[in-house]
Amino acid sequence: MSSLEVAKPAGAARQPVHAADLHIRAWAPTRESCLAEAVTALTDSLVRVRFRAPATTFSREVRGDTDDELLAAVLGAVITNLRSRQEIPLSADVRATPDGLRLVCAVVDLGAILPAGPVPKGVSPGNAHCLRPGGGRWCCTARIDV
Repeated sequence: MSSLEVAKPAGAARQPVHAADLHIRAWAPTRESCLAEAVTALTDSLVRVRFRAPATTFSREVRGDTDDELLAAVLGAVITNLRSRQEIPLSADVRATPDGLRLVCAVVDLGAILPAGPVPKGVSPGNAHCLRPGGGRWCCTARIDV
């Protein structure tokens, strides 16, 4: 892969809902990897990488009482960082902690990215779902306000 290409993840998808929303879907064998794929689905929907500038690290501890709340918190942390620091993830790693999750992203300045859409405002309340249907792979879906 050249420095101008971005690999399409095998476990993430995105779909426009209407002009003010974006619907993302991700799936993976574990909850944590599914949450990381959801971050990838979100960022792939918003930008196209022009080049891979040296990345810095962004990390956050997130909490939630349910898997749905944890998904909303992870995506919310990414969106908040994007809006406040103008940094977008190139990759995401999510790990369970005793109090919730630890999100670690390699990020680049938004100026190093070719935008494919507007910066999101947040996760639509009540529209983030993380579950493991039928004991199979994990699935995350979320509606994003753009």
